[in-house]
Amino acid sequence: MGAITEININNLFWLGRYVERVFTTLNSFFKYADRFIEGGEAAYEKYLADINVPDIYGSSAEFFKRYVFDMTDPNSIISNLDRALGNGIVLRETIKTPSLSYLQMAMDKFKSCEGTTKIRYDMLPVRDAIYAFWGSIDNNMTDMEALRMIHLGKSVERADMFLRLGYPDSEISSQIDNLIRHVSRYSDMGIVNYDALAALKAASQDPGCFERLRGLIIDNIEQLIEVNILETVTV
Repeated sequence: MGAITEININNLFWLGRYVERVFTTLNSFFKYADRFIEGGEAAYEKYLADINVPDIYGSSAEFFKRYVFDMTDPNSIISNLDRALGNGIVLRETIKTPSLSYLQMAMDKFKSCEGTTKIRYDMLPVRDAIYAFWGSIDNNMTDMEALRMIHLGKSVERADMFLRLGYPDSEISSQIDNLIRHVSRYSDMGIVNYDALAALKAASQDPGCFERLRGLIIDNIEQLIEVNILETVTV
């Protein structure tokens, strides 16, 4: 793994996870926005259960407002973006300034959307900035081991979220296959849980189990990478 320290592994891995969490959540959340707003209490309760977030909101209207923009809610989309930005600041020298600037742009655009009546349309620049971030790290990072660790975090989060949000089996299977390929690069590092990896490989051969064994597969994804991951970033 070269000169990458354990602390940097934590920051790199969680940078990938948080950026992808924001992107995938935005893509899925606004598909269900109308149901939440129209009083679909069961819809928002199911959504929270699927993504394993406690119901601290009390109503779909309060959930829609706080889950998007409330920085004091640790599960909100903006809080996850803030943690991504915090990791990016810590890793400025590694990911390079242009990449960090795209995360800052995403945050600035996100904050500017609060109070809008066209939230899905106005959030498009946020997603564009995240797309630009991924392109920037691929083009500008010179430490390829660090870059792969960010993409490993991204792949873990993507597979996890696709399962939680009930994506089609074909898309889940593709993400698990991609995750297995990423993990294979770290076989000599001592950070891979091989029991979890074996379970994911078995699941990739039986896409029909994604619904039946969803919770178990998610657990295996969460246990796959055994590093001392620190979610809290102090800048």
